[in-house]
Order: sequence, then C-alpha cells, then structure tokens
Amino acid sequence: MEVVGPNIKGHPFYRGNEDTPYEAVHRHPYPSSKARAEQLVLEANGRKVRGGLPLVTCALRPTGIYGEGHQIMRDIYYQGLRLGGRLFRAIPASVEHGRVYVGNVAWMHVLVARELQQRPALMGGQVYFCYDKSPYKSYEDFNMEFLGPCGLRLVGTRPLLPYWLLMLLAALNALLQWLLRPLLLYAPLLNPYTLAMANTTFTVSTNKAQRHFGYEPLFSWEESRTRTIRWMQAMDSSAQ
Repeated sequence: MEVVGPNIKGHPFYRGNEDTPYEAVHRHPYPSSKARAEQLVLEANGRKVRGGLPLVTCALRPTGIYGEGHQIMRDIYYQGLRLGGRLFRAIPASVEHGRVYVGNVAWMHVLVARELQQRPALMGGQVYFCYDKSPYKSYEDFNMEFLGPCGLRLVGTRPLLPYWLLMLLAALNALLQWLLRPLLLYAPLLNPYTLAMANTTFTVSTNKAQRHFGYEPLFSWEESRTRTIRWMQAMDSSAQ
C-alpha cells in the first residue's frame, strides 16, 4: 500500500479504493522503491516476449501484512518483555489502519496467477488493493489482539509522549542513522517516515479484486488471529 500512502503530509485515506484520489508523496527509500517497482510491473503489461506472445501483468497492493514470522511483531513482543510486559501507547487510538493476514495475501497471488492469462483484457495493467476482514484499528491496538493473549498490556489511553517530542526523537534517529552509515547498519523502528505512517489513517474498502477474479479471503479474521497468536506463543515457548 506504500505505493499510494500514507504520505508524509498526514493526509488520511479513509475506506478508499483503487480510484480514490490521493497525493502520493515519496521521500523515503522504502515507499519510493515500491512505487518504482510497481511502475515497472505495469509498464511491462502488453510487452512482447520470446515467441511473440504479450506479457500480462497487474499489481497487488497489500495493506499492512501481519501473521506468522512477522519480524516487527517479534521485535515489539521482545521489547514488551524487556519493559516488564508493558508497551506504552505512542499513537492516538483514533488513527485507523487496514491490515491483512499473510495467508490471504498469498491466496490473492494464487488467484491472480490462475486468472491473469484467462482475462488479460480485464486484469492486465490493473492495480488491486489486497485486504481481508481484519478490523480497522490503530497500529498498536491491532497488535494487542495478538500481544495481549501473550501476556503484554498496552499502557495509557493517550500517547505517553507528545507528538512534537516523537518527531524530535525520529529526527535524531534519522541523523544517527546517517552518521553511522559508513560504520554499521542502524535501522531504528522510529524514524520520520514510520512516525508519519503510524499516525495517519489509511484504510481501504473495495471489491475490485472480487469482481475481477473472484477474490474472497481464504482465512477468516478469527482464524488469522488464532494462527498468529499460536505462532507467538510457540515463539515464546522456544525462547524459554
């Protein structure tokens, strides 16, 4: 979804679809590389390949992916353990994000692989948001759906630190990352891009994938949540 946003200006994207106007502003390498990659994929649609047949391409835009093996979720979990089983709220609960289970992202890829060559005129050159029935919540409140059953609790109904202070810390992290670049890889979770992204509502609501190639989530929210919690509990058991 970073091909579109959230942008660093903090413009909300509320229940948008593939045709919703939105100013994409890319200054960080992560979203910039995704936008360029999607552009290359879409430009390749219709290009003749060896044998003279045309290449058919489309692009999928998953919202924030979660599920088994999620490295950031693992990092947040261990951070909470180091803080005595607590995480401190840094994002207003009113900020909503769309999230999608990794199994449903894989399932959409399978469906596209099956249908793309059969429906080139319809699907070729198109973009599709990839999402499921996971609830719209703030990034932290959504993570607590999995971290809570694993013994962590989120402290505070409001952000512990004011936004201006988080901006200052993010800028300092970015400066430190730049200074240390010749010596080592320093990749802090908090930087100006991730702060803007976490504090900007970005949710999608579209049935384009269902209309064009019959996408329906393979895993329900309840099953996605259960599978992710089991992975985290197994991770905790192996660590002990």
